[in-house]
Amino acid sequence: MRLKKLTIGAEKYAEELCACLERARERLWEEHGIRLNGEQFSRGRYTFYTYRVSGTSEGIEDNCTGTAMVALAEGIAEFITDVWERYELQRIVASDFYYYGSDEVEYLADSAVNMLAGLLGPDGKPLRAQHIALSVLEQFSQGHEILIEGLLRFRMQSLQEDLHRVALQSIDEYLMDLEYQEFVKILRYFLDVQEPRLPLLHMVYLDENTTRLFNAEGKPIEPGDITEPVVEDMLMSTLINLAPEKLHIHAAGESLPPLVETVTKIFAGKTVVCRGCPLCHTVHQWEDLPAQKATDQ
Repeated sequence: MRLKKLTIGAEKYAEELCACLERARERLWEEHGIRLNGEQFSRGRYTFYTYRVSGTSEGIEDNCTGTAMVALAEGIAEFITDVWERYELQRIVASDFYYYGSDEVEYLADSAVNMLAGLLGPDGKPLRAQHIALSVLEQFSQGHEILIEGLLRFRMQSLQEDLHRVALQSIDEYLMDLEYQEFVKILRYFLDVQEPRLPLLHMVYLDENTTRLFNAEGKPIEPGDITEPVVEDMLMSTLINLAPEKLHIHAAGESLPPLVETVTKIFAGKTVVCRGCPLCHTVHQWEDLPAQKATDQ
């Protein structure tokens, strides 16, 4: 079956739509050897792009309908997820949360788009784009002309609910990050006004529930050495109270745990994260950690 003419139109963001469709057309040629001819025309406020098969790498134009439709549907899905949803999220945030400035609106919209893009299917590809592409293919099966605004208004009404929900999630995370930054700032202030009680402190991170502290001689920090016991939920208070001039953090693993990242921000310029000494290599194998001697780096 020869591919009939496919027409895709939009009132807004026509240039961005064209770019997404052009990338889809390039992928169609590179991956399947199918060449599409494209034309552009205007009708009132709308810009339309039409496509039809002009040839293949094997010179045969038959049986290309499904493959070409899939490619263009993926291009439309890319436009909706990467372009239209970004602008729509900016509109939602600016309208419903008018007290945010333009930079914050853009940041929150980008954050929300990244959240949606992070939902991946079993093949590792964005799940949302796949679902939208399937909806576009269904529309193609009923007719060979798609108007983006009509598609979004009548066939994808749930998208608006999703966008409002993810916008709220993005704002919640943004506020939590602001609170975190303020928390770090306050603790850094307390640290700056505190008189150092130790020249060097070793902090050995085992897991999120187990952190041990040693002085420069490798002796465990005893409760009597400080005003409060060294327990996990009081770790930050303990570190601020000791106010070491240098803090060596021993943490096994390739990435820094959130707790360690927070400590390095609070003790900025005073920390060394060690991963190469005997403590680092054996930190998860120790059965009797307090009996071990911390190496002075």
